[in-house]
Amino acid sequence: MVSGPEITAIVHGFLGTVFLMAFAGAFAELVEITNSGIKRLKIGVTLMAASIIITALLGDLVYTVYRAPVPESARSVILAGPTPWVHTVLMELKEHIAHFVPLLLIAVAFMVFYYDKDLLEKKELRYLTTALLVFAMLITLLVFGLGAYITKVKPI
Repeated sequence: MVSGPEITAIVHGFLGTVFLMAFAGAFAELVEITNSGIKRLKIGVTLMAASIIITALLGDLVYTVYRAPVPESARSVILAGPTPWVHTVLMELKEHIAHFVPLLLIAVAFMVFYYDKDLLEKKELRYLTTALLVFAMLITLLVFGLGAYITKVKPI
């Protein structure tokens, strides 16, 4: 039977996939922005922001199980095993940088909604929006990679 933390982890991963797909659409719209593409861009960044906020909250819930002060918790097993650096370096890095992504996506969503049609005419504004979006994606990919490795070392 699947436990609550496992279901939370599955939903967490699913929403991460939604985030990745929404990024592809939003990035494509920004690269070749059109008047009709503004609406699709708004949908994409809204999906990204919503999915990453929920993903981060679910990740925090999973993390509480991971850090449980019992000998069977993933944290305790990793720290007692041959690779304690997986927790002391990788998990700590993942834990902190993951919270920057929702903030970046809120900023991108604000820019898209606030500047709206100005994104069509102002190249610098479009480049800045694209750069923030790509930066958020790079951080997300790093966090996903760290999560996958940590889960490989000790599944929840």
